[in-house]
Amino acid sequence: MESRMKELNNNGMFGLEEKLSSMLKPVMPDPVFMNNLKTRLSKTPTILIENSKRRMGLMVLGAGLFAGALTVWIIGKLKKK
Repeated sequence: MESRMKELNNNGMFGLEEKLSSMLKPVMPDPVFMNNLKTRLSKTPTILIENSKRRMGLMVLGAGLFAGALTVWIIGKLKKK
């Protein structure tokens, strides 16, 4: 029994290791790509914060409301005279 177990271990689970190595060929990645990837992963990325267009929209809305309220107030003053 023990010799049978040694034989199975030597064959790598019924030759599975040999079958896989014959079916799957190792792939060597491009060294330039690997160096670029290594550089990009090791550097701290530069973070750019974009200005919000929402803030500009709120400013335009506020200016419009102010101008409208000012116009209504001026018209009200002129009608009282």
